[in-house]
Amino acid sequence: MLAQDDSLDPAEVAARWRSLGQERSLRALGQADSAADRLVLIRSLVTFADGRLSLSAAHIALSAEEEGLLGRFGLARDGDALRLQEIDLDYRHLPELRTALRLDSAQRQLFRPGSPDAALFRLTSHARYKSAAQKSAMRALLTMPAGGSLLVSMPTGSGKSLLFQVAALEARRENPGACVIVVTPTIALALDHQRTLAGIPGLEGSIALTGDVTGRAREDALFSFRRGEVPVLLLSPEQAFSTAVASALFEAAAPPSDKAGQLAASLAAFVIDEAHIVEQWGRNFRPDFQRLSSVLTALRDRKPDIRALLLSATLPAASRQELRRSYRTDPGKWLEIDAHVPRCEFDVVVKSFEEGANRQRALDLLIDRAPRPAVIYTTLVEEASELYDRLRSERGYRRIALFTGAISDPRVRKSIVGEWAENKLDLVVATSAFGMGIDKSDVRAVVHACLPESPARWYQEIGRGGRDGHQALAACLFTDPPYRDTRPGDVTTAYGLATSGWIGRDLAELRWAALLRKKTSDTWHGDRRWLTLDLDAVREGLPNRSSDYNRSWNRALLTLLQRAGVLEVVSTGPIADDPGEDWIVDVTDARLFDGASTNVWDHIFSIRNAEQAEAQAELDKFVGLMRHPEKSCLMRAAFEMIEGAGASSEPCGRCPSCRSRLLSAPAVLSCEGLETAWGHAGVGFRAADVASAGRNAGCAC
Repeated sequence: MLAQDDSLDPAEVAARWRSLGQERSLRALGQADSAADRLVLIRSLVTFADGRLSLSAAHIALSAEEEGLLGRFGLARDGDALRLQEIDLDYRHLPELRTALRLDSAQRQLFRPGSPDAALFRLTSHARYKSAAQKSAMRALLTMPAGGSLLVSMPTGSGKSLLFQVAALEARRENPGACVIVVTPTIALALDHQRTLAGIPGLEGSIALTGDVTGRAREDALFSFRRGEVPVLLLSPEQAFSTAVASALFEAAAPPSDKAGQLAASLAAFVIDEAHIVEQWGRNFRPDFQRLSSVLTALRDRKPDIRALLLSATLPAASRQELRRSYRTDPGKWLEIDAHVPRCEFDVVVKSFEEGANRQRALDLLIDRAPRPAVIYTTLVEEASELYDRLRSERGYRRIALFTGAISDPRVRKSIVGEWAENKLDLVVATSAFGMGIDKSDVRAVVHACLPESPARWYQEIGRGGRDGHQALAACLFTDPPYRDTRPGDVTTAYGLATSGWIGRDLAELRWAALLRKKTSDTWHGDRRWLTLDLDAVREGLPNRSSDYNRSWNRALLTLLQRAGVLEVVSTGPIADDPGEDWIVDVTDARLFDGASTNVWDHIFSIRNAEQAEAQAELDKFVGLMRHPEKSCLMRAAFEMIEGAGASSEPCGRCPSCRSRLLSAPAVLSCEGLETAWGHAGVGFRAADVASAGRNAGCAC
């Protein structure tokens, strides 16, 4: 990321950014061999040159094919020079794009870097904090009490990853075998973190233990972890519940006297990256997210001083409530740091289309004009695949990759993440599988060829752009056929995703009855009744054979019961790596054993119905916002939808509404939460840095 340097004036900052963009485009141009890839990069160079570029001065020669395609990319030949077309009729398909693509090389990151302190200099190679909010979060981390839990919400690109990096470095200063667990929602994010950690002295041995690491490689990775050689172990929530990984985690949390031989791993911290996913995905899609708190509880039973760190760029009210419910076990050891700072780097374009063909024409125009690097998101895997194939076969792009959850080859996934980071790709077509936390600072455009199913998803995914604090394009082109049209559109798909997958009451009661019938143990622990439930239990009315689909519904039911407070999922149950699966639950409401009781199910489904209504209402507001982008500031409205009414912000100055009303972007945004501190007199990781961190934390944004 280009940190703002107070020693440079704004003109120098702008010139530096422009120079870096030109260098990146020229390097990519030297590697490109298709006319489409070359011309879109040449267009970027023309834009960086204020709309006119001397070909001879840039040492660029055009082929006959490229000469014939200049108009498609909005370029015109003028002797030795290329220029942006003054009259470009293609913009009739998306007229607002012309304004959004005007070059603005000024710094757009509106919070000032935080001044450095002794902790930053000693623990990192950075010259300053990215923001004062990051500095405040660092202070909270370094002063966190043993067994404390810290929730941090800061803007995308403001440096949340530094916190778990420092947690690992600091813990290993005291104990060379200390380690940190980081749970991530996607393989792409885990691989991206692993790549970054590999370049940090002291953290080079960090490992992303994804489901793709199997056999001997998996055994070797876990044994290295148990020996204390892995400072940061990156996991999916599902991996955390596998038998082998859970065993290694519990061993790392055991006292030294219980460890054998060379097994020196000592678990210092448990981190959940993109923590808003715990509620959003854990509700139905991946319920293991919502039982991660039981893993932490079980680990703390063995080692009470394990610290927890929950990181997110966006925290809707429902997500915050779920995190508090699950992780705030001791109010005196719970702290929240909230920057409440929206992103304002984006030139925003939003347009709906009644016809898919019209959206495709506008999308083609956008892809041919958008600066690189760029990401194009779809909602459905098949739509991503179709778009990728068309961009290659019909539009001629070759520096392009497809990344979806359906790509099963781990080598392909790892290669895409690496090539993206190394600027060997200019364009990635993806679903949400390629998104959260992918830390590439110079992404210049994020395009949604869909309508995301929530404002949080849209806001998170456009956050892949502009992480260097400079101009980025955020465009959303979606289909929305007329009400009486039977053809499905992107709005219909969004509603389907947001409101489907909710188990009905009749089927929920049948599934619970089946789980009770097939329970494998029923024991008392003091006054608590624990059941071991076989998730292969099949409800009445279905063929008596289980499947992944059947188990997923049973998981969704149990997480609903946990959210309703009638049971708790216990982490110490035997979790098998084979397709069969047992969950141990602590039943806290005895009415669950009374098949005739309706009161308990009335309570459970009041919770479920409220959640569904909230999801529906949130999407209603978001769809209304995106259907009428001219009515109100998109960035401000989306941010307030996500963070709540108290998180008000100024108009962004760069969305359709702001442009039509000639509103300017805010000059500066003030971070909140800078004075938040632990309510204790002790210190956390290390006393030496506490005074320094505290003295310097009050830097104004």
